[in-house]
Amino acid sequence: MTAAGDHDVILKLEDVSKVYSGTVAVKRANFEVRKGAVNVLVGENGAGKSTLMKIIAGVEQPTLGRILLEGEEVSFSSSGDAVNRGIGMVFQELNLFGNLTVAENIFATREITNRFRKIDSREQERRAAEFLERLQAGIRPDMLVEDLRIGQQQLVEIAKAVSVDARILIMDEPTS
Repeated sequence: MTAAGDHDVILKLEDVSKVYSGTVAVKRANFEVRKGAVNVLVGENGAGKSTLMKIIAGVEQPTLGRILLEGEEVSFSSSGDAVNRGIGMVFQELNLFGNLTVAENIFATREITNRFRKIDSREQERRAAEFLERLQAGIRPDMLVEDLRIGQQQLVEIAKAVSVDARILIMDEPTS
């Protein structure tokens, strides 16, 4: 029998633990993410919040426990696995190339190509502009990332996550 509202749970962690060389970083964590809601994970410094988010995003693998995505037990061997299942993450440390444009950063490693397999910069800029507009970022896709303020660079990171059509968006220290 399921409790009322269980159908809204898109992601569930059950007794998830992570141990590094005998040091317990996360101990038996239980957490649910509901569809269409902002879910917040709070705790003291060193409590394992970032580690738990990295487990959800496939960057780290749990030592113990289960991850259920839409009721199905899943295991992510990489962040690419998580992205393919609709989970995006904006890390506390920015992961951008300063010498590339905003559009090039948004589509880095997932470049849009034309029928000749050449990068279609115009299409990348058009699509990047759509993502930036959705975020009301006020950033042009042809701008160099190194010319942006830190807050604008964070918006580029968010646009990257949105561009992979993430159903779950994880933000580590979003106010930093």
